[in-house]
Amino acid sequence: MNAAGSGGECDSGSYSCAAGLAVLDTANSPFSGRFDVSADNWLDSMDAQEMTISPAAGYTAMGFYMTDPNDAGGRFSIGGVEFNFADIFGASLGSGEIYYLTIYDSEGLGDVTIYANDVNDGYGLDNVTVGTVPEPGTLALFGLGLVGLGLARSRRAK
Repeated sequence: MNAAGSGGECDSGSYSCAAGLAVLDTANSPFSGRFDVSADNWLDSMDAQEMTISPAAGYTAMGFYMTDPNDAGGRFSIGGVEFNFADIFGASLGSGEIYYLTIYDSEGLGDVTIYANDVNDGYGLDNVTVGTVPEPGTLALFGLGLVGLGLARSRRAK
């Protein structure tokens, strides 16, 4: 998985996000409202105006915690489809909110891009997981049904 960002604190001061974003912990974070969900560290946007996550080919599902997502608004582009933060998280929220997001596409995940609306506002991501979701059980049942029909037909032919 590749994650890169640009703009905001990401490209100023002592931070450079040319090769990705910052992994922060509570002791080293210059921000409030963003935090580690699992008590170690998190991927911080560093107030980047844009961050793209590009899962490797073959993955169909992704999940992650997002902290502090909607102080100033923003939007997602998931496989080219746009979603406003307000549509997902509700109206403008206070600092420090946390949500778990799940994304699934049976054809395989495309790029997930997160856009921020304010150079002085960002978010944190934690416990990002990607995986493949097996075919639905209904396909297996359909296959068993076809096998059963084939066996019934062969019995009838004897």
